[in-house]
Amino acid sequence: MRRDLREGVTIYVTENIKPNFAEIARQYNVDYRTVKKAYEEVKAGLKGRPSLLDPFKQTIDSKLELNCSAASIFKFIQKKGFTGSYTLVKD
Repeated sequence: MRRDLREGVTIYVTENIKPNFAEIARQYNVDYRTVKKAYEEVKAGLKGRPSLLDPFKQTIDSKLELNCSAASIFKFIQKKGFTGSYTLVKD
């Protein structure tokens, strides 16, 4: 698959906009089915693995309501089994 086509379609996927396949096909000089295939591939690729933070979301939210710092939240969930990095929690 052409990289420029994939990048063009990625914009629509990230913005959650259903593209006009025929219009994009004219832009990139390809068939509309090729655009549709690229769109579906990119869309399927974004539904990847879950975040390392997912099992700890409720804990993090409750700690944020108590105005805890990112460092203290990181240390707390690390004791509970979190294996990710501090920057993941901080962001």
